[in-house]
Amino acid sequence: MKRIRITISISKDVATEVDNLVDGTRIRNRSHAIESLLSEGLKMSSIKTAVILAGGKNVTNRAAAIKDAMAQLQSFGIFSITIAVGFLGNELLENLNLKEDNNISVHRSNNGTGGSLYELKSKLKKPFFVVNVNEKTKVDLQNLVKFHNEHKPTATIATKSLRDLNGFYLLEPDIFSYIPKGFSSLEDDVFVKLTKDGKLLSYPVLT
Repeated sequence: MKRIRITISISKDVATEVDNLVDGTRIRNRSHAIESLLSEGLKMSSIKTAVILAGGKNVTNRAAAIKDAMAQLQSFGIFSITIAVGFLGNELLENLNLKEDNNISVHRSNNGTGGSLYELKSKLKKPFFVVNVNEKTKVDLQNLVKFHNEHKPTATIATKSLRDLNGFYLLEPDIFSYIPKGFSSLEDDVFVKLTKDGKLLSYPVLT
């Protein structure tokens, strides 16, 4: 890999924090530490898009959970959000009381969680979040992205329970090779295939 030399000025306190990362093995020196931090930061900032799966019963609770999830995404710098609605979708949108704008759009589909996501394929060319929550779920998105980038699966699921899989998903675009056209379920169809291929990881949510 071709390398170039750059000169930067940073505060003494920041330099101390950078030097504390140097362990001689994983991080060799100060330059390597700065490069690693920049690389990690760029990977974080490359995720700009999220899809929120919205539908089903318990509309009031689900709407509250979705609003909370949107706030988490926006705090992480993600403002391009598509709300995918299916069963009872109109009722849920009324509870959300959101107006569509350049950052928030609504996609209507009756093709299940997998089929609905497949229909958005053209908009999802880079890693993206999918949110599927029935209750408020706090996720450290920065650590989730770091975990995902270190292990490089097709999908990482941040969830309290591997039984219902509600939570935040971080997905790579190659997930669409696992999703057929038409009706399909992420949870029951797509994730099963990914598990068999060793391309799905879970990230536990403890709160």
